[in-house]
Amino acid sequence: MLKNYIKIAIRNLLKKKVYSFINISGLAIGLATCILIILYVNNEWSYDKFHTTSDRVYRVVQTTTSPDQEEEQATTPFQLAPVIDAEFPDLVQSSIRFFNRQEEKHSIINRKDRIAFRESNFYFTDSTFFEIFPAELVRGNPDEALKNPLTIVITEELADKYFGDEDPMGKSLNYNGIREFTVTGIMKPWPEESHMDIDLLASYTSLDEIYSNSPNYDQSWLWNPIWTYVLLDESANPAQLKEQLNTLTERYYYAYSGWPSDETVQIELQPVTDIHLYSNRDQEMQPNSSYLYIYILLAVAGFVLIIACINFMNLSVARSLERSREVGLRKVLGGYRKQLFNQFIGESFFISFIAILFGCLLVYLALPFFNDLTERNLTFSLTGSIFTIPALLLLTVIVAFFSGSYPALFLSSFNPSDVLKGKISNSTKGSLFRKTLVTFQFTLSVILLIGTAVIFLQLQYIQTKDLGFDKENILLLPTNQNLISWEFETFKEQALSQAQIQTITGLGKIPGTQEQEFYRYVPAGTGESEDATNLVLHVTHDFVETFNLEIVAGRAFSRDFPSDSDQSILINRTMLRKLVAETPAEAIGEIFYYYPPNGERESFTVVGVIEDFNYTSLKKEIEPLVIKLVEGTRSILGSVEHTAVKIAPGDPTSALSHLETVWKEINPIDPFEYRFLDERLAEIYEAEQTMSTLATAFSILCIIIACLGLLGLASYSAQIKQKEIGIRKSLGASVGNIVSLLSKEFLLLVALANLIAWPLTYFAAARWLENFPYRFDLVVNIPIIFLASAGIIIFIALITVSYHSLKAANINPVDAIRSE
Repeated sequence: MLKNYIKIAIRNLLKKKVYSFINISGLAIGLATCILIILYVNNEWSYDKFHTTSDRVYRVVQTTTSPDQEEEQATTPFQLAPVIDAEFPDLVQSSIRFFNRQEEKHSIINRKDRIAFRESNFYFTDSTFFEIFPAELVRGNPDEALKNPLTIVITEELADKYFGDEDPMGKSLNYNGIREFTVTGIMKPWPEESHMDIDLLASYTSLDEIYSNSPNYDQSWLWNPIWTYVLLDESANPAQLKEQLNTLTERYYYAYSGWPSDETVQIELQPVTDIHLYSNRDQEMQPNSSYLYIYILLAVAGFVLIIACINFMNLSVARSLERSREVGLRKVLGGYRKQLFNQFIGESFFISFIAILFGCLLVYLALPFFNDLTERNLTFSLTGSIFTIPALLLLTVIVAFFSGSYPALFLSSFNPSDVLKGKISNSTKGSLFRKTLVTFQFTLSVILLIGTAVIFLQLQYIQTKDLGFDKENILLLPTNQNLISWEFETFKEQALSQAQIQTITGLGKIPGTQEQEFYRYVPAGTGESEDATNLVLHVTHDFVETFNLEIVAGRAFSRDFPSDSDQSILINRTMLRKLVAETPAEAIGEIFYYYPPNGERESFTVVGVIEDFNYTSLKKEIEPLVIKLVEGTRSILGSVEHTAVKIAPGDPTSALSHLETVWKEINPIDPFEYRFLDERLAEIYEAEQTMSTLATAFSILCIIIACLGLLGLASYSAQIKQKEIGIRKSLGASVGNIVSLLSKEFLLLVALANLIAWPLTYFAAARWLENFPYRFDLVVNIPIIFLASAGIIIFIALITVSYHSLKAANINPVDAIRSE
């Protein structure tokens, strides 16, 4: 019996090649899409789970709250980790700190071989690193590698980069031209599936050497540049530790002499495995992804697979008239309904199995392109995991049952007497179900298409929104405490001698990024709030001119006023809400006080009000901002981390060449590196860009799969109406009349799908956009999105259906009637 069923299944596939191709290709594309998304999602979920103690590792974070703002920070003060170790030895097995001196890149130099590079992913860290994060050392002792001052551990790649074939152990690498570090360990590459990237690790005790002139550098509870992690004891309860951590605030944070009187802090624990998808705090080590995007992709995978299964169901039910004769004869000859159900569900399994094989082949072929889209290194192998083949078989079973159960029940339910009398052809049961399925699958397609459009428009809005400053044609040079900072004015003067270079300024932080600093600059006369902190940006002369900021009242910093660096500040318009002044003009002359951590209060006068600009990323609303001018070598060394160079539009080659020449003359130690500001800002939205790309690609696949099914149904509809078409043509119907007859049913279903999808998508899109403080106007744009998506879907459906409609309309009526 089984052998007979298999033969019939194969004969049916070969007999109806078009339907077989549509069924198998639709399922294969759907399954391949599902597998690719699962690979990506699994990769996202695997972040920071590569070590055995990951379930006990937590990051300590803090949230500070003042009357005007709430700051969710990924970093903490220097002393928090030692305090936690001392206060909770029964709960915390070990702690660790990471510190990058708040620099994106660091100059690493092999002086002997004159090899120098700027390296990111460099951290000073405690000797407990190899206890908490099990990086694999290929050379060196994990207990000793980071124990002593001025020791460094590097990856195998960097060992080859700086030392070639030489043994790097015991060799020296210079850090930022100020200290020589001894290589004490070589480690394997840090896993990509981590919320942090690590290439170099220096011993935390080295900081005492680097900050030897500032012995109290780590005593402040206001300065929080440290990423702090704890490894809990195996028997410890995270909730208990979290509760006890907040007992530290009174004794350490609030007891610190400079702590603002109106600011509170809450200490929290984040599971390290949650950081990549669930954390979007200030000062994250790397831009994180979002759990929301994972759920969206899983929904897309489900939609695509459902649409592919619906195609199978549609075509199976549509072919019910053909198969009804087979069902009738089998029942007359003694076949039971159960046997017929098993036969048809078996055929579904057979087709699904073929589809999964082709789907796996498509995954192998598409994976390189998929990796390029997502910038990942995903792999797919049937033998890569013991779960792969069982998972694929389970997926085959699910698809087979989902897509084949209804057709099997429907076909096996035919009454043999009705079949033999031809009554089955008049039944509307299959037709109604078929229409419902077509409407449902195109509803899903429309939802995906509109959702993709919303994601794309929001991303475009973020990338093209006027930030309030120029971001084009601006180069960023890393100059934190290097020789350029020592000779800043000389560098600036020589660089400006090239005609293409227009202006140059120094910056504490890069505008538009998530980097920010708060200091105790407060308006005079604010009573209890005078201890509050505000966002502060340190700049040199020509900042306003370089970024083309708008002065709405007063003036910019000027060399005509030598006292500006000691007595003047600029503020943004949003700062007015903290002042008595109601207009920018009234704010000119207002006094601000600065309270240094150790020192007497200083006063500054507002000399200019700048129109609001997005100093931080568009993921945060504009906050009150103080802009402080720094002059002189000492101040620039302490406050300026980047140099912004504005060049004229056009080919920047000559300007870059000139900058490099000047750089090397003044700073022969650090390699010349630059980045364009617009490229730097785009990195902040990598997760959104990836999501937009994936959603677009899979929406296109979704529509293709839906149209494959529509193509098959149109073909079948034209076939069963062949006699009607012949009669109509013989009575004078035109080709247009016939095409309209065959097309309007499907187009009405597609139009209905749009009407169903619109309200569902609107509410989902509105909810998603709430995650962005700055977003495009959905209410204004949604009618255009709806009409455009409807037009695209209907046009594609019309093209799909028209092929068979025109083919049927042009048939000779005599042949059509004779064939019946």
